[in-house]
Amino acid sequence: MSNLFNKPKPLIYDLEIAKAVPPRTGKRQTGVEYCKGWEDHKNMGISCLCCFDYANNRNRVFGWESKQEFIGLTQNRDPLVSFNGLLFDNKVIEATWGLGIPLDTCYDILREVWIAVGVDPDHFEFKSHGGYGLEALCKENFGIAKTGDGASAPAEWQRGRHCTVIDYCLNDVRLTRALWEKISRGEPIKAKGREITLRKP
Repeated sequence: MSNLFNKPKPLIYDLEIAKAVPPRTGKRQTGVEYCKGWEDHKNMGISCLCCFDYANNRNRVFGWESKQEFIGLTQNRDPLVSFNGLLFDNKVIEATWGLGIPLDTCYDILREVWIAVGVDPDHFEFKSHGGYGLEALCKENFGIAKTGDGASAPAEWQRGRHCTVIDYCLNDVRLTRALWEKISRGEPIKAKGREITLRKP
């Protein structure tokens, strides 16, 4: 792998939250527990956290009972690759599991896309930042789509469909990995009809 990756042991990760985010319509599903909103990281909880570990060439799944294993893993992997991890996943992990992931080990693909197209990566506005989601990029670059919807995953988890949610999360890791490998090879990616070259870590 040394001829493909600048760093020897990358880790791709993604999580699903346990509590649903209230819909904009205000109409909530009966029997579903909600957090206060997208900024309520402390009360979202984590249903599952999935990753692909290049050091061992395997997928991993973590929950509350195995959080210490994930924390240990992040201390021995570099870079830690995510899609919107800096603005979302990392904040949920820190609020829920007490793990602060150092910025210098992180590579957030969505953030790098926003930088490459010239928009502020720290302040989201739908008009300028929208359209660069994981599914949109993977459809445009690989012709493949997500297998579910992150917004509905918490309700699915609460209804006991745990395997469905874990499978969905693992697929998001697979899609993120596909983008990561393309970026690591120095190849441009397609985003909203244009080709952009992202910074290599």
